[in-house]
Amino acid sequence: MYQLKKTEVTCICDNVYVLTDRAGCCVNLVVGKEKALVFDTGSGTDDIHGMVRKLTGLPLVVINSHGHFDHIGGNSQFDTVYMHQDDFVILESYTAELLGQWDNMKALDFDTFNLGEMECRIIPLRGHSKGSVGVWIPKHRLLLSGDALTPVMCLIFQNHMTVETQYNTLKCVKNLDFDYYLTSHHSQCFPRQTIDRLMRCIENSPEGKWHPYQYPYPPYAKGKIYLDSMEGEPVALICESGRGYCIS
Repeated sequence: MYQLKKTEVTCICDNVYVLTDRAGCCVNLVVGKEKALVFDTGSGTDDIHGMVRKLTGLPLVVINSHGHFDHIGGNSQFDTVYMHQDDFVILESYTAELLGQWDNMKALDFDTFNLGEMECRIIPLRGHSKGSVGVWIPKHRLLLSGDALTPVMCLIFQNHMTVETQYNTLKCVKNLDFDYYLTSHHSQCFPRQTIDRLMRCIENSPEGKWHPYQYPYPPYAKGKIYLDSMEGEPVALICESGRGYCIS
């Protein structure tokens, strides 16, 4: 597993940071005039709250992109954390000890918020999980996407949706006005043109060559992988069936 000796901080642009914890999970921090957004809290290995406080003293809006453990592991460090209601079912698979650390979680019940001269909009990004969401920040022409738009699209973990759902999400994302997006497993931005590559991957997948795949760490989910492109960042699709999605 990818390991760092300490939390690494990458400045993406003015007031936008990626905090990468020792397990290689990323937290997005966006600082406005009045509040700051913490998008995902990492795996729980690091003092994310402490690192955030080194960068800003503003009141925090904390949102989970989805309910998988490597994105909510640091939730106990914050007073209140919001997550889409559709992913609360994932919490049922975790131990009581872990759940006790996450009693500060609330259902995401708003679709816009303002950090102070910086409007943010919640964007549904169903696919990787049913409750996956992103945050679109028009001022920065930036989309925070969690695991929903990773170049290797992974549809085998808890509460995942179909390849068709993933494709429809990509079509909707193309209607947003942004230049770059961040994921919660990369410290660099991806250009919006990457969305076209993800769509082509799904379009090519029914006729593609699939290989058995097992995630090497807990929860050890199994499926099949189709590698579509190696240009720049490799683009692939992982799903349970290995049949892809025929575009009608």
